[in-house]
Amino acid sequence: MTESLVQWTLLNNPNCLGQFLNFNIAKIIGQEISTDFGRIDFVLSNSENKHLIVELETILDSSSKLDYCFNQTLNYKNVKFSTVTDYSILYAEETQEKNKRRIEKFGRDNGILTYTYSLEKTKELYSTTVERLSLNVGLALPTPKNYTICYLRWLNKIMKTFLDFSKRELTKEELFIPFKNISKSRTNFNCHEQIAFDFELFTLHKSKYSLTEYGELFIKNISPYVYNTKNVSSINLTNEQKRLLLKILTNGNWIDKIHKINIYWFLRFIEVTDGSWLPKKHNFDIDKLEIAKGLFKVSYNSRTMQEFISWCCNYCMELGLVEKIKSTTEYDQIFLTPLGVEINNIFGLDLIIKKSRMNLSFKYLE
Repeated sequence: MTESLVQWTLLNNPNCLGQFLNFNIAKIIGQEISTDFGRIDFVLSNSENKHLIVELETILDSSSKLDYCFNQTLNYKNVKFSTVTDYSILYAEETQEKNKRRIEKFGRDNGILTYTYSLEKTKELYSTTVERLSLNVGLALPTPKNYTICYLRWLNKIMKTFLDFSKRELTKEELFIPFKNISKSRTNFNCHEQIAFDFELFTLHKSKYSLTEYGELFIKNISPYVYNTKNVSSINLTNEQKRLLLKILTNGNWIDKIHKINIYWFLRFIEVTDGSWLPKKHNFDIDKLEIAKGLFKVSYNSRTMQEFISWCCNYCMELGLVEKIKSTTEYDQIFLTPLGVEINNIFGLDLIIKKSRMNLSFKYLE
């Protein structure tokens, strides 16, 4: 278990962390704080604004690791965020006894508090934390699924076909026309077809695709710019189309709609990670990959996971649910807009209602 994964787990369980540190945590001041004296793992505060600066380590099994830990902690003593500040080392109790004695002596000699935690118990805590943070109030939600659809605006490509034929009903051959000369055309069509199904824009019956009421409204509000370009997928959704998709997203019919499910899980991803890391590269930190895999309950490699997360972020940005803070690091930050908070709350309330319907008790009739 990597140090950053341990840190994520403990900071998401402040009661357990407080017990390990013998510190009554009132607030997490910050984590991964860059200073002139090194990057501090995290800083905590109690109700009296006493601060505790923590150097977190896993198993300290070599002299080089011990020396690095000691030097870092001594450097941190040059940093204060409060007039009353203590400095500590929190390390895995699985560390060898001889090294534990070195750490304790270092602490006594330098006024550094030393504490241990169980690495094995933290592994168990990680599993329960992911389960808690991805709680679906008792419903067996399907796991997300990756489709090669990067933007919701790509719906324009498949839906414009109804306008081209001036018909409410199309055969598969007619609907397939815009995809004929595309590499992997069948796969491309299937992905567009799926997202249109998931947003309830058309239905398939007896080999005919029929516009729904939603579908008619979608093409009615399509941008006129689609007629001035060969790349229809590049044309942004109009505000009316966005409002329509939000209405469809929150109509309660989403448990079996995979793209709606994907948006739900992405909003939970922001909650679990605090929106602090949106990977920009296919190869990103293994501990962050494990967090995402644990949340989504999938076994994606880092490339597939990065694409999935990025594409879901695109959907949410198009609908005005999230905003992105770009950085020069390997990760951007994301946060929910007020609309995103509202949509996330609607998802949660809808799940509670669905669970209540499923578990409705008739005992009072007996």
